[in-house]
Amino acid sequence: MTTNSQNEISRVYIDATIPSYLVSRPSRAVKTAERQRITRQFWQDTRFEFVLSNYVIAEISMGDSEQALHRRRAVEGLSLVIVQSSDRAFAQHLVDQGALPQIAFTDAVHIAVSAIRAIPYLATWNFAHLANPHTKPKIEQVCRNAGLVMPCIDTPETILEELSHV
Repeated sequence: MTTNSQNEISRVYIDATIPSYLVSRPSRAVKTAERQRITRQFWQDTRFEFVLSNYVIAEISMGDSEQALHRRRAVEGLSLVIVQSSDRAFAQHLVDQGALPQIAFTDAVHIAVSAIRAIPYLATWNFAHLANPHTKPKIEQVCRNAGLVMPCIDTPETILEELSHV
């Protein structure tokens, strides 16, 4: 758990799911609509400084061109990290150590960028590889063995709940 005083700004690395939920058309599916609502609340919370990488920009630029434009506009002005060879190398190390499958290399890059730069949070709605209680222990072990601290990898909902108890 990452601690934070009420007045402190927390850096949060966002993956592509955050701008996707933020700007997507309102859903009729209850769970998706709730995630959209929570994402909007999270996005407007002034306790966070959102950070993303050029990998996220590439991801949100795919798909429906109109929605891609909305996603890119939503993240304009955020701090941008350019993924370096050291990020890709650590991402591959996460894969090689079995923390994530090769198919999730981009997710491993998100973890690497956050861990190498000591960004305390990685916000995601990706339950397959990131916000997954089964993958987190292995990710944490690989980070620790590399002398890095794993970011708190959670959903916007969980991050908001955690900070409401501080």
